Amino acid sequence: MWNELDVCKKDKYKALITNFASLSEAFSQKVSSGKVIDITESVGPIVNSKFQETAFQRAFDAVGEDIANTSYDVSLKIDDTHKYLVGIKSFGFYSGDQKIAQFKASSVADGWSIILAEARSNAERLKDKNLADKENASLYLEIARKVAILRNERIASSKELVKGFDASDVSVKAVYHVLMPSKKGEAPQIHVGEIDYLPIDIEHIEILGSTALSKSANFKFTDGQHIYKYADADSQLFMSFNNKDIVVDTWHVSYLEDAFSFFENLHEEAIDLPKGKNIDTTISWMIANEDGNVEESSGYNGFDGATKLQKKNGYREKRIDSFRKKYENELPESDMKFIISHLEEFLLKDYPEKKDKRKRKRIRSELREKIIMIDNIEMKNEISSMIDRPVSEMYIPIPESRMFHYENPDFFGENIGTFEDDSKKLALDKDQRTFELEFLPSGKRITAYINQEYGKAIQSFNKQGILGEWILRGVFQLKEYEPLTGKRLNDLGINAIRLIKFNDENVIGLEFTWIDVGNPPNDAIGWVSRR
Repeated sequence: MWNELDVCKKDKYKALITNFASLSEAFSQKVSSGKVIDITESVGPIVNSKFQETAFQRAFDAVGEDIANTSYDVSLKIDDTHKYLVGIKSFGFYSGDQKIAQFKASSVADGWSIILAEARSNAERLKDKNLADKENASLYLEIARKVAILRNERIASSKELVKGFDASDVSVKAVYHVLMPSKKGEAPQIHVGEIDYLPIDIEHIEILGSTALSKSANFKFTDGQHIYKYADADSQLFMSFNNKDIVVDTWHVSYLEDAFSFFENLHEEAIDLPKGKNIDTTISWMIANEDGNVEESSGYNGFDGATKLQKKNGYREKRIDSFRKKYENELPESDMKFIISHLEEFLLKDYPEKKDKRKRKRIRSELREKIIMIDNIEMKNEISSMIDRPVSEMYIPIPESRMFHYENPDFFGENIGTFEDDSKKLALDKDQRTFELEFLPSGKRITAYINQEYGKAIQSFNKQGILGEWILRGVFQLKEYEPLTGKRLNDLGINAIRLIKFNDENVIGLEFTWIDVGNPPNDAIGWVSRR
């Protein structure tokens, strides 16, 4: 990536970082009786991680990200078909392994610590690292594979967010961009490093053993591309960055002779930096409900709702009878009886209660499994057309939508959130409730509209499947007919949505993010805002 970046932008980035680092001695001088004591040994340059991230965004027009449990911080567009995910890090040139991911919620839910407790017990019993590593190899491999699956799903989801929908021609690569300052006593330098940010090659995982006999719940493994370390205490994944081997540039830092004088006169300086989009309002909310579950059969799981096959004039009965006649000579009698009985139970009965709806889903699942075993594409499609909704049907639900629109009737556009008198029906016609929805960080846009009673749904205007295909299959990495669950949200580190209303454009930005339930942001709405 570094060699592909514009030279002028790299110089600007270098100036921002080295100018900040030139003040390092101000943070290292000692003061006695109001006088500054001279430094006898050169300090190491200071790189502030937050400033580094902002400087990178400013210099390269990168888009900042805010997703928990992922190790990338910005996305960078080289051209219309070439983008990068960038994990931004800073650490000492001589430092060791660095944290790249955490899997706390998933590890607790899946009992990883119980597996590693067995490894700890084996080590205590054998009292020899080599013997314990051999005994524990299969346990370590089990955890390494679980880590790899989640890590790879997060990377795939992140790439889809950067690509955006309908982006088959967009190539997304991922790298770690690293600034590595020299240590105290050396000539002040900052080394620029770059290393591939790759999925873990699960088929080539090799266990390297525990980090120590006394820390047998922590272990190292490699996939032939990188060396990783898993630490059980906080379910953290570390990686070796091979610091000396990844240097792509080196910057020399000149310290200001009087850094304090700079701070004293800072108000006289004017720094001209480009401004981002002017934001009017933001709102965010949780995807799951207060119990940690994603609503069934609606919203993100709209495809899992009841069939839309019409009931008038005995239409459903006619479809079942037509299927029977068409395939009666192609199926064994037992298979035909199974399919017909399930179709009749699924299509001809009512399921008013929640427990009844789960029974209906079980019947549909059994039908799907049966038709997979029969392995007839035409038959599968015909049954699917009777029992299923479109596989990518979904909408983005707005929590407590009636109150939201009442308080923000113009959020999506003038009067879009207004209702007919004493009604839950939106006042404007469908084509008057449209707006441009921009998916961040990809910058891709679709025409969307507010729909359904109390305006609870954000849907794509022209083709509903566009939204569902990208979000369900891309962002959430779900298979066809696989429902979105609270566990999947935790696994991917995405549990919330943020909408951004810009001042200078008739556009609403949308990004997937993470909300700390114990400390929700000020723009939160819905149940989490009452925590």
